[in-house]
Amino acid sequence: MRLPLAAALVCAIPTLALAGTDARCQGTPKARAARFSAQAMKGASSLERYAAYVRACALDEVVALTQDLVRFKTVSSEVPAAKNPDIVAMGRYLQKWAKAHGMAYRAVGGGEVFELAWGEGAPGLGLVFHGDVVPAPAHEWKRPPFEPYVRAGRLYGRGVEDDKGPLASALVALDFARQLGLQPQGKVLVIVGNGEESDWTGMTKYAQTEPKATHVISVDSGYPVVAAQSGFVAWTLEAPVEPGETEAMAMLRVVDVKGGEFLTQVPGTATLKLIPVQGETVEDALGRVRSAIAQAQRGRASLQAEAKREGDVVVLTTHGKAVHASIADEGHNALWDLSAVAAWLPLEHDGISVMLRVLATWFEDDHFGKKLGLAYQDDGLMGPLLVAPTLLRVKDGKVSLGVNMRRPRGQDAATFNAALDKVAESVTRETDGRVKEGGGRYVGDPHEADTSGTLVTTLLDIYKRHRNAPDVKATSVRGGTYARLFPKAVDFGPGFPGEEYSGHAPDESISLESLGAGTRMLAEAIHTLALTPGAGTAKSE
Repeated sequence: MRLPLAAALVCAIPTLALAGTDARCQGTPKARAARFSAQAMKGASSLERYAAYVRACALDEVVALTQDLVRFKTVSSEVPAAKNPDIVAMGRYLQKWAKAHGMAYRAVGGGEVFELAWGEGAPGLGLVFHGDVVPAPAHEWKRPPFEPYVRAGRLYGRGVEDDKGPLASALVALDFARQLGLQPQGKVLVIVGNGEESDWTGMTKYAQTEPKATHVISVDSGYPVVAAQSGFVAWTLEAPVEPGETEAMAMLRVVDVKGGEFLTQVPGTATLKLIPVQGETVEDALGRVRSAIAQAQRGRASLQAEAKREGDVVVLTTHGKAVHASIADEGHNALWDLSAVAAWLPLEHDGISVMLRVLATWFEDDHFGKKLGLAYQDDGLMGPLLVAPTLLRVKDGKVSLGVNMRRPRGQDAATFNAALDKVAESVTRETDGRVKEGGGRYVGDPHEADTSGTLVTTLLDIYKRHRNAPDVKATSVRGGTYARLFPKAVDFGPGFPGEEYSGHAPDESISLESLGAGTRMLAEAIHTLALTPGAGTAKSE
């Protein structure tokens, strides 16, 4: 049973020091807003009153709304949006929320996109988010990932940073403006795509067919302003598992291998399951695997691995640091370590052992595609190509390796595709035809906004003042957000420089300080770009 919003706040976050300790935040929304009215704050501008209201009273509502949204298990990769009961239920929730707060609501494309709208006329400002989340394997989390909670100044739960916390910030900021009697100059849209972590078809169609807002801000990346994004690349290698020639020295047979949870997360763990052959015992096999770990650790001081017996099977597990694939060089890939240990094992020659050698030969300890011969970089905003093997699986008689890359400007798609063709041919040749490229190759293009245009300069000015950072400039990320679907769109938050991004990691969290600061800056952006007279009629850039 889903608790009402106020009850959910009281029950779910008893440790939170409520912003309601500010006396002005007590009572009904109407009573609160009156304390920040033009009459109550004589001489203050509408922006000053709005900013004061948001600063004093918004955070609790943002936290509570975020928690309500997180409780919907909106994992789009498991069930598509239109058929996903939690995404459908979240749509009903947002529809009720919109009606209660003076906004229009509609579901587009069978629920692939939710749109909330405030105001009339042509769209002046579009705020873009996603309501779906990546999987959250319970064994990786300290507490249930869809039961959000606050501890030590941080809000925890799958989606609190990516992207339900930012969505809640926008909705509360807009509602506070409405409560103060402010009016948008043109329509303000809150656009919620529900396939960002799996299938962009619905949002792509929405962006292509719906009226374009003058300014579009996605809140799904970082600060100060993300004006460029690397192109997203999905690439797969695969091989039949069936064994080839049995080698005389082979003492172990691989029966399964697994690494990673999804394409856009660097694996935090990887496992290899083995059985003994040629008269070896399970204890012999366990000893061989432990010896291989010791050998590998001599050259890899950071390696964390263990071997244990499970019945007649020996299980080798390596541990890394799971991070978003767009920041793979800030994590530690458990697949690298698995291939490093496997190199010391006397394995039978089959598709899995060959794929492990491919990992060691072409990917191990290389974030930038140098071993593959793909490395290049943009000397401006985007930096180098990033390469991360993220998914190793056995299914239907084949072993596959999923690889996620983030490519900067500097090569067109045709040139990069030709380079991938060459790499695939080399891998196939070096593995005697066993490993080949699988299906589903995708090579996306980099995205750039106008760094000198009104949108970027406005958001940079807001960030500089709020964070006392006068020298910051627009940045680029390797991640891909919905901003790339809208001409000249940018990302504005939620991640602050120097803070570790946990959006795709276990125990995802965001600090309350950051959530509050992001809400305040987004509120000022809304006021400047949508509530100031003339904002909604600004010429599109």
